[in-house]
Amino acid sequence: MDEKYFVARVTTDIVDENTGKVKKIKEEKLVKAFSPTDVEAKVTKAYEAYTMDWRITAIVESKIDEVIE
Repeated sequence: MDEKYFVARVTTDIVDENTGKVKKIKEEKLVKAFSPTDVEAKVTKAYEAYTMDWRITAIVESKIDEVIE
């Protein structure tokens, strides 16, 4: 099985210091992986030292088939 590119949407809960309300920050990460399970493992490893509450809210296979550097 070949690796593919996936888009992982990560939502982070951040408390606004001025209002005390929780803000949800959504980011998309491009992850090269074999499967959605592999994506979850890679994102979890990348966020292991992160102190805020975060979660993966979506994993979608990307239409990108190659990255040329």
